[in-house]
Amino acid sequence: MSFELISIRPAVNFAWRALKSRCGLFAAILLTMFGAWVALEVMVIAGQRFGIVLWAAAHLGFLIFFAGLEVGLVRACLIIHDGGEPTFADTFAHFALGPRFLAGQVLYVLILIVGMGLLVVPGVYWGARYSLFAFSLVADETDLANSFQQSAILSAGLTARLLAIMLGLFAFNLLGASVLGLGLLVTVPLSLLTMTAVYRQLTRPLQDHSSPLNCA
Repeated sequence: MSFELISIRPAVNFAWRALKSRCGLFAAILLTMFGAWVALEVMVIAGQRFGIVLWAAAHLGFLIFFAGLEVGLVRACLIIHDGGEPTFADTFAHFALGPRFLAGQVLYVLILIVGMGLLVVPGVYWGARYSLFAFSLVADETDLANSFQQSAILSAGLTARLLAIMLGLFAFNLLGASVLGLGLLVTVPLSLLTMTAVYRQLTRPLQDHSSPLNCA
């Protein structure tokens, strides 16, 4: 992999155009996520008398449901980048990936925690190295091991570049959160669309290499 494979300006330009043309779709998905959180809080407060069992069941159900919505959000970004027209109903088309997606997020966080415990540098490196696992998981509907392995392959030699992009997007989302949280309606989809474009920039050479024309 070469440094030039990642071009951030076209990625950001794509993200901005895609968000402007489909702002209603992203708003609907994000508001559904917010509604799920509100429903969780209402359920927990109303069911306090049932104790820890209901609390644990409610939170587990919420996390799985939320992960399913995240799958739909990532898939919508991939479809848009590939020239398709996702609908709100498509958000739930691959809901079964939710538990696997959630497990991947838990594993990713554990990798970061372990890495940060090893003098920070390994955590930063692993965070960038496996940052694309979610896209691989949703795009190919593969298992967790393959999604993390694919992310490692795509990020080879590019971890510093990916880390810089991730830090920039993190700061961007902090700015969005500072505006009473409402800014996240813009910064979250823009960030995800940008990373989608980065992911497709990295997978395109692999697809081209594996095509019959290149294998002849």
